[in-house]
Amino acid sequence: MTKTKKKTTNHKRHRSSLINSVLVILMCFVVLGVAGAVGWNIVNIARTETATGNVEPTTTTTVKSMRNDLYEIGNNPTDTEKEEFQKLSDAVKAEDDLAMAEAVARNFVCDYFTWTNKDGNYEIGGLQYIYAEKIAGFELWSRYNFYSDLDLYISQVGRDKLIEVSSVTTDSISKAPDFVYERWLDTGVTENVIFESYEVNLSWTYASNSSVAKEFPTAGRFFVIKSGNRFEIAEFYDMESILEWEAENPSGGN
Repeated sequence: MTKTKKKTTNHKRHRSSLINSVLVILMCFVVLGVAGAVGWNIVNIARTETATGNVEPTTTTTVKSMRNDLYEIGNNPTDTEKEEFQKLSDAVKAEDDLAMAEAVARNFVCDYFTWTNKDGNYEIGGLQYIYAEKIAGFELWSRYNFYSDLDLYISQVGRDKLIEVSSVTTDSISKAPDFVYERWLDTGVTENVIFESYEVNLSWTYASNSSVAKEFPTAGRFFVIKSGNRFEIAEFYDMESILEWEAENPSGGN
């Protein structure tokens, strides 16, 4: 009995010691885990604070001056684009229809007719200012027409010598007759959608460092419609084409 008892007692002591050792090891792991977690949190917080410190000024600038409730400035904007976009944001905030129609046309000119910030003919400027239902067709037309030689120009004269709108002048702006858009329905029939419309006549100049500016339009007529709460360009024509047409049709085509 004593032997057995002694044997039993030794076993209990050994098991108790083993349990204590295990508990100590587990506690060590717990402590190390907690310490690691705390350390990781500290590192994360430090990283977050560092990133926030670096990114916040740019983000704040973008939110406040490079977008508004209806529009967002294009990629790699020039100084002129930034100035014109601020005017658009002011017009949106003031809910001034005439000023918004004018600003939309001016911003389109700055983006569409500026190539120094474009990477190729797949990057068509000003699309956000085109009437939504015409964007796809206009983008395709631009890629194979006005923008068709952009890649060639970039390789031959360099991007910094391409066209860049440096100033825009509003020659006139007035209320125009309602614009009628013929929309095709899934049933194969059409319906006419009528929009309030404005005529905006603009002229613009290119930066003096452009070696090809003389080859491109410097004036145009834009018909800007009110689509919902947005103003969008439904049609536009370069002024040279308008003058040629008027010369050929002195009576207005009647």
